[in-house]
Amino acid sequence: MTDSSRNHITLQQNQSKFDLWRLNNEEYHKLRAHSLPIKEDLMFLLQLFISEAHDPNRLTLPLAFVTLEHLFGKTSNWFDDWKGSFSFPLLLVVKKSQGNFTYILRVYDHRGSLSFSFYRVLENGANGYDTDIYREPFELEFSREEINQFISYFYGYLIGCSTWVSKLQKQSFIKKIDSNHILYGYQDGEFFEKQIESVETYRETIERFEQNHYSVIEETQSQEIQDLLNTITDEV
Repeated sequence: MTDSSRNHITLQQNQSKFDLWRLNNEEYHKLRAHSLPIKEDLMFLLQLFISEAHDPNRLTLPLAFVTLEHLFGKTSNWFDDWKGSFSFPLLLVVKKSQGNFTYILRVYDHRGSLSFSFYRVLENGANGYDTDIYREPFELEFSREEINQFISYFYGYLIGCSTWVSKLQKQSFIKKIDSNHILYGYQDGEFFEKQIESVETYRETIERFEQNHYSVIEETQSQEIQDLLNTITDEV
């Protein structure tokens, strides 16, 4: 289920319901200042991605990117652009029989892998708490097992959405992860993802793509500017 006024989806798993709303950067930073980071289960994430590594229908970086943008709007510009290329801060409300629990979920890429970071929002404020110390999950509201089950479910949901979102993609794009020399995107009707060992080849590939597609990007931006000007002048 989606909400046109603010990007929003609702997921149901077993007896729990999950509402996810897109946050803008200001909202994210305000809530993050009053939230506690939850420790990641790195072994679980490693096993999840290893199990998908040779699956032809796996969620590649370009598919993850276009699917997340379709569901939640344009990527935030707040991320480590040396180690990553996108970030989607979300408000997550976990609804269970014993109550509703509010979290931040940030979905982003890190050195070529999809990452999920959780933060427990303190509705009454974080006075007296160190918001930089990672905590174990709160077992009585959203346990480690439940978090891992949710990640698996959400990851599968993204894979399912990607099968039809990918058919909508028309415009070429390229994104880069400089720390690992990874390039991915969409070109000539195909999604691609590759890691390039040579620094020279890496830079040359980026330059060649930008040269080949500069005119298309320039034309699109020009049309966007004209549309904005027309909208403003029409309102006068």
